Amino acid sequence: MKKTRIELITPIITEGIRTLEEVEPFMRPDLVITQSLIAQGPASIESEFDEAISIPYTIRRAIDAEKEGADAIIIDCMGDPGLQACREVVEIPVIGPSQAAMHVASLLGHRFSFITVLERLRGMVDKLVAGYGLRDTYASFRAVEIPVLSIGIDFAALNAALAREAIVAVKQDAADVIVLGCTGFLGCAGGMRQHLLGAGLDVPVIDPIPLAVGMADALVKAGLSHSKRTYPMPGRKKIQGFPFPEIDL
Repeated sequence: MKKTRIELITPIITEGIRTLEEVEPFMRPDLVITQSLIAQGPASIESEFDEAISIPYTIRRAIDAEKEGADAIIIDCMGDPGLQACREVVEIPVIGPSQAAMHVASLLGHRFSFITVLERLRGMVDKLVAGYGLRDTYASFRAVEIPVLSIGIDFAALNAALAREAIVAVKQDAADVIVLGCTGFLGCAGGMRQHLLGAGLDVPVIDPIPLAVGMADALVKAGLSHSKRTYPMPGRKKIQGFPFPEIDL
């Protein structure tokens, strides 16, 4: 039996913020998940600046993961940093969890709300929604005001804040689906769903990492990857100061 290997690239430098134990429940005898951080970049991604400096080594890691035998790649951040560029430099499927979650949300209901860490990310999320062509199904943006690096400090407070914002998103913003807007919220969807049901609100809550794993696995099994007409390999040229010898003449 050939195993499918999915590489989860966490595009930051903070050790322990993502562990294989967290994604072990999604593995099977025929599916293995490997995980890596980037060699250089930010401690977390909470701004356009953070995202920009994370991208070069995210691309580098994607190139290396394909060479090492990965069958698909997931970029472990809801900003989908470097998604389009990674698709240009590899042949295997590359999944952005934000793109996947938003599009699936649009299949499950008419309008979705995106609940994330900080209000300052509103502009970045608005840009993603517009870029993915989903403005008409975007109900609202909401934030719990808990930084990424503080997510693990008090899970009870985090879950309470997420549940509160989800209920408001449904009642006030007319959201039919909730998208967890940070991959650091992995595992919070079940509790949010129960809080919503307790409030009489039967709406799905999308946890992006399990969804991205399922989508990557499905694409590999179906023999599908992104179109090279849309994402052609970059032309070879002189590059100075970046770790891409494959593309440097």
